[in-house]
Amino acid sequence: MTRKRANSDGNRRIVDAPEGSARAHAPFEPTNPDSPVPPLVSSFVPEPAQHGSRSRGYGLKTLGRVVLLGLLMGGGSAAVVLGTYRFAQTSPRFSVRQIDVDGLRRKTRETVIELAQLNPGKNIFSVDTKAAERAILVDPWIREAKVERRLPATVRVELVEREAGALAMLGEQMLVVTRDGEPFKKYESTDPADLPIITGVSVDEPGREPSLERRRIALGLEVLRHYERTSLARLYPAQEVHLTPGGEVVLTVGKTGIALHLGAGPWAKKLAMAERVLGKLRGPKGNVGMVFLDNRAHPERVVVRMR
Repeated sequence: MTRKRANSDGNRRIVDAPEGSARAHAPFEPTNPDSPVPPLVSSFVPEPAQHGSRSRGYGLKTLGRVVLLGLLMGGGSAAVVLGTYRFAQTSPRFSVRQIDVDGLRRKTRETVIELAQLNPGKNIFSVDTKAAERAILVDPWIREAKVERRLPATVRVELVEREAGALAMLGEQMLVVTRDGEPFKKYESTDPADLPIITGVSVDEPGREPSLERRRIALGLEVLRHYERTSLARLYPAQEVHLTPGGEVVLTVGKTGIALHLGAGPWAKKLAMAERVLGKLRGPKGNVGMVFLDNRAHPERVVVRMR
């Protein structure tokens, strides 16, 4: 405490308190909220955004940390808290200046930013990351989306896009399916046109289950995967996989449409036989029209029909 004592002339004078006492420090004056960079915020070093903290609530928590820092440094002054909050909400320091988008394959950065409505200059605390993720996932080509804030001025978007494996005819509709057999959208003119088509997916059977179509799509994709491992795939790209009601497969390849009647498998073995046959018949000997590898009684036999 400050001590007082009288002079010889009867007047009183102030004796400075020892260093470290409460009186030794000048009272904290609240920073002007209109100043460009208040000291209590300019010294704030944000923690890196943690994986999964992507909601609007997280933004409010982060803003709360800034306000709490103002409370600790300002001794609980209401003016400091109000100034800190106002600064965080309005200062150009927390305006979005950079938007990073990773995982792009088919989509463009501009398309993703437009879907998420992540406009540069927007206050980073007002970015609703959950709403941005939902908006991005409206695009059927995008399987996963994560939006994160990186203080003070960066928003990061991480995508996982679907990879198309084929087209599938289901009734009157042509759908795009992934390599895992997931139909995820109707085919449009802007979608890849060089994908093989799986036909014969729908089978008219009384009381059949919808899961049957998934299994038949998976069968068509399995045949395509085996075919892609052969040298024929580069010379004769797959065009169509037709599934018969009895479970047999006809694979049409090449621009001229060579029909490989594979029967019911085994796919790898029969495709290897087709590879040897087509390798011998290439050139001036004529154009191959059909290759029959579906003889159940004699699976080692191959019949070729020329055009």
